[in-house]
Amino acid sequence: MNEQEIRAAGQELEILQGQLENLNKQDELISVTLEEYSRARQALDDLKDKKKGDEILVPIGANCWVHAQLGDPSKAIASIGSNVAVGQKLDDICERLDRHLEEIRKASTELSGKMTKVEARARDLSIILQEVYGNMEPGPQ
Repeated sequence: MNEQEIRAAGQELEILQGQLENLNKQDELISVTLEEYSRARQALDDLKDKKKGDEILVPIGANCWVHAQLGDPSKAIASIGSNVAVGQKLDDICERLDRHLEEIRKASTELSGKMTKVEARARDLSIILQEVYGNMEPGPQ
C-alpha cells in the first residue's frame, strides 16, 4: 500500500466508525419504539379479558399508575396521525399495532444487516492498517 492508499483507508475507517455510531443510535431508537408498541399491544390484549366496570391500573408515565374503572373494553382511543386521536374498536387498533410492529421488526432486521456490513468493512480496514503500520520500518532516530 502506498501512502495515498493508507490515508484513504484511514479516512474510510473514520467514516465507517461515524456510520456505526449513527446506526447504533438508530438501533436504540428502534428498540425503544418496538418495546413501546409491544407494551401497548400487550395492554390491549389484557383488556380483552376485562368487562365494563373492572378496576384496572392505567400508566400515566414515569413508572406511575392510577386505579381506574374500565368503560367499554371493546373500544379505545388511538392516534391516527397528525396529533389526531379517535375512538376505535379494540380489534382495529390491535391490527394496526400488529402492522406497525411488523414494520419496526423489518426495519430492525435491515438495520442489523447494515451494521454487520459496516462492522465487517471497518474490521477489515483496521486489520489492513494494523498490518501496514506493523510492517513499516521505524524512521531515523
